Amino acid sequence: MSSSTLPPGYQLQFWQPLAYVQSPYRFFRKAHERFGDPFLVKTTAPTVVTANPDSIRQIFTAPPETYHVRLPKSQQRVLGRHGLSGLDGSAHRQTRKLISPCFHGEALRHLGGMMHETAVEALAGWRDGESREALDVMRDIGLDVILKTIFGVACRERLVVFRAAVLDFAAAFGNPAFLCSALLGIDRDNWPPNRRMDVARQKLSDLIVENIAERRGRSAERADILSRLMEARFDDGSGFSDAALVDNLITNLIAGHETSALSLTWAFAWLGRHADVAERLQQEIDGLSRDDDINAILALPYLDAVVKECLRLYPAVPEVVRMLAKPMTLAGYELPAGINVAASSAILHMNPELYPNPERFNPERFLERSYGGFEFIPFGGGDRICIGNHFGVFEVKIVLATLLSRGRFTLLDKETIKVKRRGFLMGPAQVRLSYRAK
Repeated sequence: MSSSTLPPGYQLQFWQPLAYVQSPYRFFRKAHERFGDPFLVKTTAPTVVTANPDSIRQIFTAPPETYHVRLPKSQQRVLGRHGLSGLDGSAHRQTRKLISPCFHGEALRHLGGMMHETAVEALAGWRDGESREALDVMRDIGLDVILKTIFGVACRERLVVFRAAVLDFAAAFGNPAFLCSALLGIDRDNWPPNRRMDVARQKLSDLIVENIAERRGRSAERADILSRLMEARFDDGSGFSDAALVDNLITNLIAGHETSALSLTWAFAWLGRHADVAERLQQEIDGLSRDDDINAILALPYLDAVVKECLRLYPAVPEVVRMLAKPMTLAGYELPAGINVAASSAILHMNPELYPNPERFNPERFLERSYGGFEFIPFGGGDRICIGNHFGVFEVKIVLATLLSRGRFTLLDKETIKVKRRGFLMGPAQVRLSYRAK
């Protein structure tokens, strides 16, 4: 094998981004089946993809200077230029050091009560026997969780205003026209999907800046993440600028809102199709003395296994991408600087050697063995692992346990699950639930 060659892949590139948009799971798995591991595809850029745990280990453990970040303008429109996702090198390390404690340990546990409260409030709006689309319900819960715990929005009237701005923003970046424009590199400011995105983001940014200014005018202690970020200080004593606070909050909104809602929707989709799993989980949750005991919820082993299995089957992010700042030898191929390398959870999580009968929903697999950080990667890995990984699992466990402890849900659509695009992510096409209070 010549060291100057790239891995095999599809010859024609123009159709690949469109196939990727339609179904990244199918796109990656078919390429892997045809070309082996690793393989070369074109999504937003030429990308060498692997699902081999040893190669994934190499990608995740490479020195930080192996990679750099060059966000295309389409991503800057959404994420901004001052947030963690757009930084590399020492700026990334220093910023991550400040943000990370806000999403872990005791800081996170203080937010559990808000999550429980939000789920209880959502159930109060359901009538016995009523049916609803699960994703709509879980989106509403997830949005309020983020607005309360991360953005620090407590006033009910203010929540209404923020909800409207976030939904406009989500509609703009989830618009298929904007997504296709991003993949095709259409960056013109006057292009309608881009213009709509810019307007929606500016509206949300203005609200966040108002919230920041209001906080600075008050001395009350708050447990929300915005308050903690405002108090955080770099080694030189400086704090985050308003622009950095805005960009980091919006990044966490994007990373957390839809992903948590989809994870919860998948949970109800699978539980409704697997009565034995649903019964075992229900018994475990019914054994709680109180459904607001956050520590007890987090200690439930079968709940943990169910959540992990939901994350395994349809990971919200089907590939974890890094851009090479210097050449890398991967699986015998000498890859040039400037190309992307990606670890694909969409393929890895279907490896029958790691996950026997991988298409089967089987939470018990996570009770029977543990999986390393290069075998189970729903949140990526390495020093750029999703900073909200603990927050996301924490939220899904609390909300799911609260809902199941207070009601009984029946899945109304039990035919084969169809997966469709939900903005930047993929999710179940339809999950309708009927509800009865306990």
